[in-house]
Amino acid sequence: MTIQEQRTADHDDDVITELSEEEFREAAYAALDRLGLTYAQLRDMASRRDFDSAQAQSLWVSIGGALDL
Repeated sequence: MTIQEQRTADHDDDVITELSEEEFREAAYAALDRLGLTYAQLRDMASRRDFDSAQAQSLWVSIGGALDL
């Protein structure tokens, strides 16, 4: 994965990493694969507010609605 830009924010412990849309999609699909889910399944869990795992909920917080996968 190529990082376009990585810089520190106002706080010493904050790091902002910017990705291209393609890199974001690749990372999202990889995360879905690791959880054994499709985006449709994850979106369904979110609509019901009933996630299979904390990891699935965290992934939705990260990618939910950001891309139409």
